[in-house]
Amino acid sequence: MSLKQYARFLVIGGIVGLVSVGCRELMGRMLIADSRAGYSLSVILAYVMGIALSFFLNRRHTFAQSDKALAGYSNFPLFALIALLGAACTWVLSLLLRYGTHLNALLGDYAAAVAFALAAVLATVVTYPLNARFVFKRG
Repeated sequence: MSLKQYARFLVIGGIVGLVSVGCRELMGRMLIADSRAGYSLSVILAYVMGIALSFFLNRRHTFAQSDKALAGYSNFPLFALIALLGAACTWVLSLLLRYGTHLNALLGDYAAAVAFALAAVLATVVTYPLNARFVFKRG
């Protein structure tokens, strides 16, 4: 793991994070009622969409693996498993941030997006080292 690689991981994570937050917001606006269950579902679905995008961008740009090497796609299930661990972290943290703090009072309509974004960033503390060591390792 290098500083340059970590910086690329963070940039890609930011891009995927923005796309995921945008998806979560879009799904949130489509919900009939704002509830914990609906919010949870929108967080989980947005995160799942980000998993595939994150794998392909990180594979290509962070860890410099060729798109032509089909063997590299065999790591996707492990990447998805690590991402699901990150999703669980994101989900729990976003619920704690949104409903366990005063974000609603402080940010109003923006509380859901901020809670999700902060939780997603915090979850990368777990997912980056796991991906660098086990999914995109060089051998």
